[in-house]
Amino acid sequence: MSQYIYGSFGVLDMDEMEHQPFLLLDGGVERRIQKLDMSINCTGSGENYEVSGTYSFQNDKRTGYQGYLFQYTLGGMGILERGGRKFPLSMGKGFLVSFPEKSSYYLAEDGEWEFVYLHFDGSGARPFVEKLMKIGKDSFDLNENSRPVRMLLRLQEKYMAGGRAEKYEGGMFLHEFLCALLLELECPAESRNDMVQEAIQIMEKEYDSLEGIENLARQLEVSFAHLSRSFREETGKSPVQYLTHLRLQGAVSDLLNTEGNLECVARKNGFSNGNYFCKVFKKVMGMTPTQYRQSRRG
Repeated sequence: MSQYIYGSFGVLDMDEMEHQPFLLLDGGVERRIQKLDMSINCTGSGENYEVSGTYSFQNDKRTGYQGYLFQYTLGGMGILERGGRKFPLSMGKGFLVSFPEKSSYYLAEDGEWEFVYLHFDGSGARPFVEKLMKIGKDSFDLNENSRPVRMLLRLQEKYMAGGRAEKYEGGMFLHEFLCALLLELECPAESRNDMVQEAIQIMEKEYDSLEGIENLARQLEVSFAHLSRSFREETGKSPVQYLTHLRLQGAVSDLLNTEGNLECVARKNGFSNGNYFCKVFKKVMGMTPTQYRQSRRG
């Protein structure tokens, strides 16, 4: 018997908000079987799937179906057609569709396809989808134990057990899911550099007292050049940029929540002096620390 609970769920929009940035619509886990010599629908023992029957969608002709679809193969194989090419969707592969678009996905004759899917919409989801499509234009690889896949399966189990979405819960889930999916595709857990992850942990804990990236490299017993190169390859930023971001985040919090002068805020968050802090702050934020504090406090 399968480890998955088959079935689909729909989410009733309870948020009463116009132009919602993150709108969860429906999803589920399905198992589709298409046999040339059979035409039977089967339901039972926690399973819900079709034997035979066409499973094929032309995504530019789905009237009334809008937004985006994420679908991930748990077993068997489906096929995605896009740009005149066919892409096999075997176990561990996922894809994204934006409706309407000139593409199709389907189950081949005499085949089987087991998958989890999520249908969603919203202006806030669009930038995530665009970036995800650049990473995996036609399909992408995901470990079944990765966070985004586990999130989907837990959500589906909740709804199949009779659970329901509280107000704003669907939007919160969708935002977190898209963030998790983007992070996983940009930097898969199994490929993450342990040294870089340790460097990040140290910086997040000691950003206010860390005496430069050279000292961090010595602490990790690697060269400055190796740390810088590996860090940029994994995060897209240099260690200095990452550390500066952490220090600025701490400084922003102090500007808003304390009365400390700029010299005090600077040194508390690891900057050498107030003048350097002001220079870095204005370059990143587009205004001085004083202007930021005044604008946020009215």
